[in-house]
Amino acid sequence: MLLKRLLAGRPAGAALIVLTSAVEMASFPLGRPAYLTLQGSSGAVALAVSAGLAVCAGHMWFTPVRAARSGWAAIALGVLSYPLANLGGFLVGMLLALLGGALAVAWRTAPSCAGRQ
Repeated sequence: MLLKRLLAGRPAGAALIVLTSAVEMASFPLGRPAYLTLQGSSGAVALAVSAGLAVCAGHMWFTPVRAARSGWAAIALGVLSYPLANLGGFLVGMLLALLGGALAVAWRTAPSCAGRQ
């Protein structure tokens, strides 16, 4: 019952997929932090993109009315991650970002029941 109330009215699936994308993209640069300096700008950009995706997921969760904006941002970050961040997390992170962003863009709030009788 609590979980149903917590998930109601939120694009939970989209936020979870985008957050998974962020974790997947950050896992390679942070797998061996000692090698982060050897990775150069690619590692730093991968961490920045994954942080941006995590922010998008949080924005989807906490402000579901504006989930479409976060979805478009997640799609843009997913596309940018391909050339900038280890081939978009070896394609898995990029595809998850695109899928989660598309789900957020397509998500709409339920119509209000106040006008119905």
